[in-house]
This record gives sequence, structure tokens and C-alpha cells, in this order.
Amino acid sequence: MHQEIATSAFVLHARPYGESDRIVTFITEQGKVTGIAKGAKNSRRRFAGTLEPFVHVRVVFRQRSASDLVFLLRCELLAALRTFTRDLDRFAAGSYVLELVDRMVLGREAGREVYRLVEDALTLLDAGTPPDPLLRAFELHLLASSGYAPALDRCRTCGREASAGLVYLALERGGIVCRACIRPGEPVRPVAAATARELARLADGPLATATAGAPAATLVEAAAVAEHLLGAATSGPIRTREFIARTRVDILGGVR
Repeated sequence: MHQEIATSAFVLHARPYGESDRIVTFITEQGKVTGIAKGAKNSRRRFAGTLEPFVHVRVVFRQRSASDLVFLLRCELLAALRTFTRDLDRFAAGSYVLELVDRMVLGREAGREVYRLVEDALTLLDAGTPPDPLLRAFELHLLASSGYAPALDRCRTCGREASAGLVYLALERGGIVCRACIRPGEPVRPVAAATARELARLADGPLATATAGAPAATLVEAAAVAEHLLGAATSGPIRTREFIARTRVDILGGVR
């Protein structure tokens, strides 16, 4: 007999399969799990309202032998995060969180840590935390959980602190270096020391401390640095990043 596993989870994405089934990917306390929900389109008892983003569920599944695709037995609704259905900016930010986790987490590694990170991020967004600093903190924590923790508060080579002026993001080394430690021909991006310190603060503290406070220019540069760091750990574009840009009324040419 196959063992039934029950775990708390959030849906990362779902797609139709055949006439009535769905293929659903979750981030759970067991890691990332993808399963088939037989008859999900017509089932009001086993899956009703639980195979959508921004709901906290308890999923029960059975591991199938010789298959990475689990058999989803049922989902129970634990909580619904309401803000995401009413605020386009937060919907975009939450969608980015889910897509990034789906891209960064390959299997069931770092299960509980990443699950708690997603739970904290979505709960804070739902409660009204400013999206920009929270997303930067989330990106950095996810990089660390995935084994790509960047060095941000001091030079990766000599250890000199990023105190004033410019430091440089070493694109291939995934961290900050001072001018003296740039290797000949190495691709780098100049970064204000204040931005490096803000990124280090966001990486070191819990997500709940990622409140607005840094100047807007610092947050813009921090987003560009985080995008470069994520580019080294993912392949292809993150589609929801463009979605976020399009929702911002303060960006020239943005639409809502």
C-alpha cells in the first residue's frame, strides 16, 4: 500500500489536463510537489476552491511508484488571502513570489524553509507590507535557501566593508567587490555603497523588517542588483517581473 502524506501547502501553478483533471504544483512543508487531481474540474467535495493561488491549504496525496507525479487525493482550505483579489499591485507581487519559487526550487530540497518563506511573504503582502522592499528581501532569502547566498555588505575577496562611494557587483561571483579586487576583464556592475548596505540589511533580517524607508533610488538600484543575482540562478525571463512593471502607475508608460 502507498502511504498517504498530508501537509500544509500553497499552490504555485495549476493547468488543465484532459477534460476534467488538473496538474497542480505546490510548495509544501515536504518541498515542491507536483500531482494530478483526477476529476478536479467537477469535484466540489475533494478540491473545491483549493487549487488556486493565494489560498493556504492542507493537501493530501499519495506517492506513486516509478513516477515523480503524485496522486492528489483531496485539499482542505485553511485560509484565503483576500487582498490579492482586490489589489492589482499585490496580485502581481504575489504572483512573482510564486513564479520565482517554482523556478528556483527544483524538487523537495529546502522544503520547510522555502515553504515558511512563501507563507511569510504572502501573509505580509496580504497585511499591507510595502511590496518593493519585501520582494527584495524575499529574493535574497530565496537565493540563500537555494545555495546562492550573495556577499553584499563587504568585498567578497578582501573583506573590506561597503562604507561609502561605489562598490561593484561581480556578476560571475555573485557578490560585491571593491575596485581593487576586480579581476582583469571581469564583468562588473557599479553599485552605490548605500544600496549594498540596504541589500545586506534585507538579507540578514526577517521578512517582517522589510519595511519602506530607503530612498526610492536605492530601491530601484536594489531591484536591478537582485535581478542580476537571480539571473545567475535561473534561466529565461521571469514573466511576472514584467507584469509588476505594468501595474505600477508611477512608471512612465505603465498601465493599470
